[in-house]
Amino acid sequence: MNKLIPYFERFALVAMEKRQKLLRLADDQFLELDLDEGVARFSPSLVLPVQVLGTESDNSFTWLWAWAEEQTEMPERLIRSSREMQRWLEQQDLRELAAPSLDLDRADGTLLSCIATEVCRASAFYRDSYEGGALFLLLMSDQIDRQPGFTLAELAGSLLDLGSRYPFDHRSALAAYLRSRGRSLEERTDALQAQLATGEQLSVEFNADGSVRSINGAPVA
Repeated sequence: MNKLIPYFERFALVAMEKRQKLLRLADDQFLELDLDEGVARFSPSLVLPVQVLGTESDNSFTWLWAWAEEQTEMPERLIRSSREMQRWLEQQDLRELAAPSLDLDRADGTLLSCIATEVCRASAFYRDSYEGGALFLLLMSDQIDRQPGFTLAELAGSLLDLGSRYPFDHRSALAAYLRSRGRSLEERTDALQAQLATGEQLSVEFNADGSVRSINGAPVA
């Protein structure tokens, strides 16, 4: 996992913002996956093109890339992004992560999907749980792209949620997100300030290890 962390820090919050945009459209709606048509149907008015990235197994605790799936016959046109990730990992000299399957303690579906969302220029990723595991999809749609970005509460929540699950530098990830969104930063040794696109002010203090100490004056446990 450590070799992927610099990419995760660069891409994760942007990917989570895109996921939030999807939730604005599809929250609480049931997904019907149509592999013949290559679409995810959330409602009659929300039918989105998909790419299948891979699956997590709760039994073997492994990730399997969609291009390596042998039990389910997957149309080649639906695994182009999975193959793109295979090539990208090889180009980054991360060939061991381009193997057909990976132990989840090396890289799980959410971490890989956050990176793949940006590498493959997707509108969002989606985790579809089923008995024994989960399927990870990349979705492509202007409907998602047009949705508003993070509010302050959503950005803070995503940062802290990811920080509770993965070992990365919170400051680096937050700064990368803000710069990607064209926001001006005021930085000190242990703090960062910016104005979000919503107009909300963000002020974050960090511990020496880069983890969040407080957000807008509120301590983080």
